[in-house]
Order: sequence, then C-alpha cells, then structure tokens
Amino acid sequence: MTTPTLILHHYKESPYAEKVRTLMGFKGAHWGSVNVPRIAPKPDLTALTGGYRKVPVLQVGADVYCDTRLIAEVIDQALPTPSLQSAPGSFGPLLENWVDQVLFGKAVGLMFGKLADMLPDALLADRAALRGAPLEREALKAAAPLVEQEFKLHMAWLEQALGDGRAFFNGATPDAGDFTLYSTVWFARVGQLDVSPWPRLAAWLGRMAGFGHGDATRMEAEQALDIARDASPLPLLPSDLPDGSGLQPGQQVAVTPESLGHGTTVTGELVAIQARRLTLRLQSERCGTVHVHFPRLGYQVRAV
Repeated sequence: MTTPTLILHHYKESPYAEKVRTLMGFKGAHWGSVNVPRIAPKPDLTALTGGYRKVPVLQVGADVYCDTRLIAEVIDQALPTPSLQSAPGSFGPLLENWVDQVLFGKAVGLMFGKLADMLPDALLADRAALRGAPLEREALKAAAPLVEQEFKLHMAWLEQALGDGRAFFNGATPDAGDFTLYSTVWFARVGQLDVSPWPRLAAWLGRMAGFGHGDATRMEAEQALDIARDASPLPLLPSDLPDGSGLQPGQQVAVTPESLGHGTTVTGELVAIQARRLTLRLQSERCGTVHVHFPRLGYQVRAV
C-alpha cells in the first residue's frame, strides 16, 4: 500500500481529533494515523512542530498544519469533493467560532466535572499546565451541575435551529461548523450527556457519526518524521502586505495559542503571513526543514 499523503498526529480521546477523523470519513480519505500521547512529554510531535504540543496536527510531507480550523481548510483543498464550503445563507463560520469560544469550554467542564474521580492525576496536572491555572477535583465536581444546566440550554437552542427540517446546520450538506459542533457534543457525551431530549439533534449526531473515519493506515512517529526530513515544503502563497501586525517575512517570531497556550509557543522565521494564516520555517536534525502553519484567528504572534 502506498504511503498516505495526509498524516494525522492525534489520540483517540481528543474531541478535536474526532472532528478531523470524521471529516476524513466525509471525504472518503485515505490517511496516515500517528498516535500521540495524551499528556506531555510528546517528543516526536514537538520535534515536528517546534514545540506546539496540542492535537491534532496534520502533516503533508514537510508541511505541518496546526489547529483544526486550518486543517479542515487544507483537507478541503486536497480533497474538494464532497465540498466543505458553506451554503449561501449558512451561519457555519459563526457556528464554528461560537463552538470554539463558548460551547467547547462548557463541554470540557461537563466532562471533567462528571468524571473527576476517574481522571488520572497526571492528566489533570497536564491540562492545568496548559491552562496556567489549577484543576482541582472538588471544584470541578462542584461546578458540574451549573455547567450541565447551561450546556443543556445550548442544546435546546441547537434543537430549535434544526426545526426547519434541514439535515445539517449548513443545510443539505455539512460544513466546518457541523464538524466542529459534532466533536464538541461527542465529547460531552463522554461526560455522560443524554441527547434523547433533543430528537432532531440526536438524528443529526447519527448522520455525522455515519460518515465514519475514512481509511486510516497506522504509522509510527519515526516514519512520519522521516517523511518530513526527506521532503521539501510546498511553495508558499505571497504574503498580504502590509499586514496589520506590522510583521514581515524574514523576522523571527513567536506564535502562541490564545487558549490553552502555556508551554506551546513556537519560535521560528516568519516566511509568509496572510489574512487567514501565517507560516514559520523551522529546521532540525530529525525533521530537516519544515514549514509550520497556523491560522491567524486564535493565535498571538510577536517579534522576538
């Protein structure tokens, strides 16, 4: 079997990895699957990304894409049929941003609160380090009833939004907003959320789950890193200049996620900056020269 072009670095329990896995199913993709530890250290992943340790990460040769918002765009470009584009009149991009900024945090609170006594100490410590704030079991359990109440209100709103008979929030076919929402509700169900009070939402979940995960081939991390080392980054789009940040290609910059960003800063040479994404050039013995791409939205970038 030929080596897959799309390589996903992920772990089974990650909700955002579930978003991309389900997108792979929707696309009927053949993809390489590299398992990443749930908690730090993640030496193989950070060797590829220059320090970014969140999952999933998509690798295409010597190009590395961080954040599922950007990953979804890259997959849609690589596999344009069926399309992931938003239908006219769709609120898909707004839905995606609302889920990322509001609903996902509530899903995490629900899952951690409901399962607090079963979560390993190492996992809580790892996520606390990402937050830059403690995660205490008793506080998580105490907060869970209110979080669950709020989350169920959001589910009722989503049930109402599906009341016009549409199959997906985007309309007849899903867009990125559907996949982002699906992964978050999937995660809440890990936290024992019962979706039966919302039959239209439950049916939508069934349609999303029905896409499966595509055709995944298991790969070892060392194999993926060798692929990066032996490849060259793809040609870059020209930068949009002037940029609002004042940054220009050739500068050394540091990129940090705005959410759960402690300990995940990547520093390298800025080689391209557009309205939607920015790209750093990194070089290492294990991976050679790679381009690591980030979306602009949700990431802080500063000169160093």
